[in-house]
Amino acid sequence: MRSETDPALRSRRRAVVAYYMVDRVRNGRYATLTQAARDSGATHLELGFPFSDPIADGPILQEAADRALRHGTHWNDLRSAIRETSPILPTIVMSYANPLWTRGLARSFADLRDAGAGGVIVPDLSLEEAGPWRRTARCNGLDLILLAAPGSRLARIAALARASRGFLYLVSRYGTTGRGAISRPEDLAPLVRSAHAAAPDLPVFVGFGIRDRATALRAMGSGADGVIVASALESALARNPSTPTVARVLRPIASAVRAGGI
Repeated sequence: MRSETDPALRSRRRAVVAYYMVDRVRNGRYATLTQAARDSGATHLELGFPFSDPIADGPILQEAADRALRHGTHWNDLRSAIRETSPILPTIVMSYANPLWTRGLARSFADLRDAGAGGVIVPDLSLEEAGPWRRTARCNGLDLILLAAPGSRLARIAALARASRGFLYLVSRYGTTGRGAISRPEDLAPLVRSAHAAAPDLPVFVGFGIRDRATALRAMGSGADGVIVASALESALARNPSTPTVARVLRPIASAVRAGGI
């Protein structure tokens, strides 16, 4: 997935990014779960590193993070998970800024690179603060993926697209993950067009609220290049942590993404 050596992520369209929270009780099972995601149409995997104050996450991912922390999940579990998943699907790490910063950016990013990750998403990192993060990520062959809010001005969307690598993460609506309706395609479309105009080779993936075929079609109707499925998948796995669960959630979404778009 590294953009310096592999253009696959940049050129990929109709992408489905599946999200798993890193949890020590899943050690040794990520390969099976990731293969199930791939077989169900996922093109990438996002691994969430649990944090005690996940400000962008709704109740489902907050509870998943709380469970993982209660189980004693730590940095080595993240590295182990990446080593399981990255041979199967290009793997992105989602972490809030604090865990990465306190370990040291260079050390953190080198660890992720060596484990096999290709990109990093930091939800509480602003464009204005991203300079050192971008430089350190690039030095370590990682894509730093920035988030764009639905209320952003078009000029800011363009700036975020130019600064992001790998893809631009377009938040589908106001609020946290896992609840509420996503914005209408006609509302997201100008943001997608602005990003594409500023960075023509950079895909735009829509996340927050992608839970079924209908929401995936709605996101793809904006002209986006893919979707990110997090809370819906984690919620289902919390009830039944099995490979059929992964297929049940992802297959309708992947089918919609292949069929969707404008």
